[in-house]
Order: sequence, then structure tokens, then C-alpha cells
Amino acid sequence: MRYQKTINTEVGPVPCDETCAQVGQPNYEAQSRLECAVYIRQLERLFGNPDPAILSFVRRGFPHDFGRYHEVVAVVTAAGAAVFDESMLPMNWDHIARAELTWLRMHAQWRELVVAGTAELADVPQLFRSNEIPDFPDHPVASWWAMGFAPMPSGPSLCLH
Repeated sequence: MRYQKTINTEVGPVPCDETCAQVGQPNYEAQSRLECAVYIRQLERLFGNPDPAILSFVRRGFPHDFGRYHEVVAVVTAAGAAVFDESMLPMNWDHIARAELTWLRMHAQWRELVVAGTAELADVPQLFRSNEIPDFPDHPVASWWAMGFAPMPSGPSLCLH
């Protein structure tokens, strides 16, 4: 196997105009992991799901006075330099990422209820029984679907596409 030189670029834990979990706050570790995972998925979509051999996005931990903090890092090879452009980094979550964050929050709430014994597995909506994040559309109503609602028009409307 031949070693390939890579350039590692820190791109933040979330899009630059979004709030994120703060080091030292309760539940930082778990919240940061989820935010970074959703951000990685958004970046992969944005850059056309590139071949990981030329461009990949990974979560890395770095030391801080209050503990370790996490960032997403773009790992770029020479071939990936044609694909990765820092000016394309998103400023905000897209509709899919917002839906994924909502789904992860709701999934965790249902899990806590079941573990605490205040809800039975049969009470959990089917959408939240899997540990796999569903595929959400890139549409503003995706967050509603992530909460288990299927908004339906009450009168004439345009189809979603």
C-alpha cells in the first residue's frame, strides 16, 4: 500500500452561523458527537458524496482547558483538492440536517422513556424504533416528518417535490 499525503482542514463542529454544544457544559460529549455526525453527513451531501480515498470528513478531538472539544476535519488528498473548496462550506444547517437533529433529539427522548420504564417499546412510534437516521427530503417540512408528523394540506395545494 502506498502512503498518500493529505491536508487536514478543520471546518468546525457545525456550520459557522449555527450554535453548538459548548465544552464544559453538561452532556457536551454526547451532543457534540451528534452535531459533528450530522455536519459530516451534510458536508458529504454538499460535496457530492466524494470517494473517501480523495476527500473525507472525520470528527477529531482536540485538547482544551475545560476538556476535549470536537471538530469536523476535512481530509483531502491531491485528487480531492479539485473537489473540496472551503468557500463552499455551509453557514447554516440544510433542511435534511435540521430534520436529522430533530429526529436524533426525539429518538433520545423516546429511548430515555423506555429505559426509565415510563413508556413501553410498543408506545414508541415506528419512526423512532430504529437506530438508523431515516432519509429525509431536502424540504422545509422534513423537520415535521422527523418529529413523526406528516403535515397534510387541508385544501388545494401544490405537490411536494
